[in-house]
Amino acid sequence: MNSKKGGSGRGRPSVTGAANSSKGTENSGSGNNIPKLDQPTNNMTVIDLGSDSAHDGNWEIAGKKNKKRSGTDGNKSWGSYDSVPRAQGRSEAQQRPSSLGIPSNNRAQNVDNRRPAGRGNARPPPPNGAIDWYNGLQPLMTHAKTKRSKRVKLHRELASLLEEELHNRGTSVLPASEAFGKWKGLHELMKDHEIVWPPMVVVMNTLLERGENDKWLGMGNEELLEYFHMYPAVKARHSYGPHGHRGMSVLIFEASAIGYLESKRLHEHFAEQETDRDAWDRCRQLFLPGGNRQLYGYMATKEDLDIFNQHSQGKSRLKFDMVSYHEKVSGPMRQMGEDTQLLSFYKKSYAKEKLTSDILKADVGVLSQRLKETREENKFVRLRSKIQHEEHKEEMDAQESFFKNQLEKIHTSMEEKEQMLEKLLQDDRNAKQVGVDSGSNEDRQLKEVEVAKFIEVQTKDIEEYETERDRIVEEYKNEKLKMRQRHFEEEVELEKKLNATLAQLFEKHVPKAPIDNGTDE
Repeated sequence: MNSKKGGSGRGRPSVTGAANSSKGTENSGSGNNIPKLDQPTNNMTVIDLGSDSAHDGNWEIAGKKNKKRSGTDGNKSWGSYDSVPRAQGRSEAQQRPSSLGIPSNNRAQNVDNRRPAGRGNARPPPPNGAIDWYNGLQPLMTHAKTKRSKRVKLHRELASLLEEELHNRGTSVLPASEAFGKWKGLHELMKDHEIVWPPMVVVMNTLLERGENDKWLGMGNEELLEYFHMYPAVKARHSYGPHGHRGMSVLIFEASAIGYLESKRLHEHFAEQETDRDAWDRCRQLFLPGGNRQLYGYMATKEDLDIFNQHSQGKSRLKFDMVSYHEKVSGPMRQMGEDTQLLSFYKKSYAKEKLTSDILKADVGVLSQRLKETREENKFVRLRSKIQHEEHKEEMDAQESFFKNQLEKIHTSMEEKEQMLEKLLQDDRNAKQVGVDSGSNEDRQLKEVEVAKFIEVQTKDIEEYETERDRIVEEYKNEKLKMRQRHFEEEVELEKKLNATLAQLFEKHVPKAPIDNGTDE
């Protein structure tokens, strides 16, 4: 078997493996001699699983306590282990100097026993014939069940014997994977039960005295409600029989989960004062010192109300129902809890929204006031601008009228000059034609030729004049268009400059946004 170690408990079970290695039999002199469970050999020590142990069922351990592993007790011990182990087998198995196990051929192991087993002192596999030590039954059971290379059948038999013995002792060894994550809680879920509905509390010993007709009188409805005014009962009822008041009354509460809780609170109040059902059934004390009657109370059950209605018939019977506790109390209370959480959430949300709304209202008020002031200022500015515009318009109209008059004068003067020129030309032509009909024919012909040349020259001159005039007028129109274009461009530039100046003025006088002093949510 492979060597396994771990833990430092002094009660560690040192159970030997069921079989040695295949080469461990060479020292015993027979290669086919396989040790059995009921025959201890040189190389193994067997746990005493007998039921006749002198230690009342404690596990017995073969081997000695390792002095190097002194300290606290092991927390993973299985049962209570004997502090003085008893070895079974030959004497050489009893005289082992170390609890780590020594092979039967007395060959020393290559291990530094002064240091605990760990990463810095890894133990090599034990030599042939060595004894393997296990820290408890769990590693041994796991080894016996999972051994797959050598002597598998013998290991399985050992595991079966250990399981049978543990079963007889009323315990078991679970694998590590099964020892966690499994618990057992309540045997079953809380069952539903029926309750009286509407909720009622029975009040006993409400008698007062005997009346004139030898019948008992008792507490009235209003008087009973007044006695328990701290508990909001809806109404009170009393039980009557052949002898009058029976001393049994009930307080009826609201048919809701709150009503049930109030009735339960009254029931618990009676229980705290030891005047509940148990006190009434076992050791009732009807009168207190001084002659006052002691009232007892408890939650009503179906049997109590059957007794209450024992002598009642028809409409005088107290009506009630038996309903599910989960349906009438547990479920509504759970829903009320959820509704309360939602209500709390909505209240907080409403408070935050209200705070935000108040801050916004204050900001809106400030902005409205500033907007009103700005509107008044703008109104004044617009009025002043309108007045200035009208003044400028009048001035521009006057200038336009002046310039139009000037242009009109210029145009009139030009027209007069043209008319004068035309008149002069016409007079000159007429003067040339005078005397054409007088004289001889030759003279007339010469004069006609001269007149024709004059007219031709004059016509040509007039055409040149008109051509030059049209050219000058066209240039004038072009210059005028260019001038108007420049004027429009300058006017646009002037308007842009005015707009920029007004924008700066607007930025200067626009109301600043209020500083948000609201709290962080």
